Amino acid sequence: MQCIGSFKLLFYLLRVQLSTDVQSAALEVINIVTTNQECVNDIAASEVLASLLLVIPALPKSTILVLETLYALISNTKIVKELMLRGGVLYLLDLFCNNTNPTVREKAGELFAKMLNDKLVGPRCRIILSKFLPVIFMDAMRESPEASVHMFEGTHENPELIWNDEAREKVCTTIRQMVKEFHTKQKADPNHRFTLTEEFAVVFADAAGEVVVGGVFLRLFIANPGWILRKPKEFLTELLEKWCAMTSTNSPNGEQLEMVTTALVFFFKSQPVMCDSVPQLGHLPRLLKAMTARNDAFPKHAIQIIHQLSSSETCVRSLAAQQSIGPIMAGMKARPDAVGIACEALNNLFSKGQEDLVSQALNCDIIPYLLSLLDGRIEGVENQAAVKAQIVKALKAMTMSLQYGEQVATILDKSQVWKEYKDQKHDLFIANTPIAGYLTGAPNVAGYLTSGTSSTMPNAPPPVVQDTNNPDNLLG
Repeated sequence: MQCIGSFKLLFYLLRVQLSTDVQSAALEVINIVTTNQECVNDIAASEVLASLLLVIPALPKSTILVLETLYALISNTKIVKELMLRGGVLYLLDLFCNNTNPTVREKAGELFAKMLNDKLVGPRCRIILSKFLPVIFMDAMRESPEASVHMFEGTHENPELIWNDEAREKVCTTIRQMVKEFHTKQKADPNHRFTLTEEFAVVFADAAGEVVVGGVFLRLFIANPGWILRKPKEFLTELLEKWCAMTSTNSPNGEQLEMVTTALVFFFKSQPVMCDSVPQLGHLPRLLKAMTARNDAFPKHAIQIIHQLSSSETCVRSLAAQQSIGPIMAGMKARPDAVGIACEALNNLFSKGQEDLVSQALNCDIIPYLLSLLDGRIEGVENQAAVKAQIVKALKAMTMSLQYGEQVATILDKSQVWKEYKDQKHDLFIANTPIAGYLTGAPNVAGYLTSGTSSTMPNAPPPVVQDTNNPDNLLG
């Protein structure tokens, strides 16, 4: 307590470069007083952290003691702010990346973890660190500083990390050079501030050009959708935001949009339970709006996503609470090549027993539209029979509605094409495991739905014809 009011002097002693004994003694005293919270508060008010940071390169043997002192001090948010302002992040990065002592590197990781957990300054610290290191390292530091050091020294290529010798060397070299330059300026002026431009970032050659969303490399995720993500909901949120942002412009990057859509489809297929969280994120209206966009690429992408969501009871309830069937029909008309998965989605929707969806179907006249698809050839669709089977199942599901079933049945009974299809067996040709959201199945397998013809098989066998060259040979 007697040190309160004297911290400017104590920290100034850390800068007496002609005597390492004085510097070491002052550091030991400061380390001891940090166990007292009132002393920590007075140090924060004194704004003397730059002197402590300057000791890191000057007294390499005392590095662990400096880190322990900093760890005690950053319980005060004001000191965390000052630490970042005076280049503390840069010094700690140098210790984490370039120091040869494993204990020093782990303690640097512990310090980062504590800084990242600060509610006020943590997000800003994360942004700065992400300019030097992939974000997965920040999460690793918070979970296990030791593991984060091992991760840094390893080689990785997975959906959440592309990291190799070249990337590691580039980071280490960049930080080493920046620390050297900053330290020189700070020795000349202890009030020198650490700043980074918005554009600054250490770019790794192997990661250049990769589409990254929520810290996930989409190319690698699509290649390995079963990868267990650290933060699946955060990834889903950012992926949906990315998709909506791209479809809000008239001419987005088509290749990237395809990649984002495929990532969403694969994500929902590998983690179907995550579909239930989509309604609360608020993206369903924007997905439906894309069905009617001028850019005819958008409806197909939207249909692929809705197709995956249609298996979720939660999503279906949410879709029933807003106008959904009309936009889906508009999307089908705009993109006939997406009619197949759209019909399967409609079957899923109507099979969930949501009366409002059947009401919407009646109001937007989708039943005559579906019957017209049954009556002709669907352009751009390979497996006609499979698609028509989904239409039949969707229409039959609508007839099961307690409130609107009779109205649906009345419309269907007036249709000649419905009479041809309603009694046919259509379960056998629908594949149990659709690939990438599309219907599958060979068109020539027995049991597939016929193309809907009114012709009937003859009841009598064909006439018997006798071969004139061989009277014993009967030809049918």
